This record gives sequence, C-alpha cells and structure tokens, in this order.
Amino acid sequence: MKNIEFQNKPQIFTTGAFLKPLKVTDSEGNQIWVWYVSEFIDSSFKDGEEYNPKENAVSFDELITEIA
Repeated sequence: MKNIEFQNKPQIFTTGAFLKPLKVTDSEGNQIWVWYVSEFIDSSFKDGEEYNPKENAVSFDELITEIA
C-alpha cells in the first residue's frame, strides 16, 4: 500500500460514523485527500433497508459482507 497514507487526526463525526483523512496516489502520480470511515456508530442503510457492513477487510467481498 505504498500509494496510500492514513492519518489519525483530525477525526470528524458524521451521522452514524467517524471519519479520518486518507491520502491516495493514483496510477498517474496525482495525490488526493479523501475522508474514510474509521468507525460506524449507528446503523447503515442500503436500498432503504438496514445494512451493517464491516469497517475494514482484506477483500472487497468480505468488506461488503453484512455483520450481525
């Protein structure tokens, strides 16, 4: 993951989740900063139904797997 730089601060809160900054470098060398969810606090929703995904995973399929 040499093209990604995680930061712990600042941490901000949005409804139901904490967000932290993340710097990503694309294949052309362009750097951008984005917010990533570091922790879910409340329920999430998908297509109007409650959906609680994992906060991190080693694969895309695992990441979109709903937790109980």
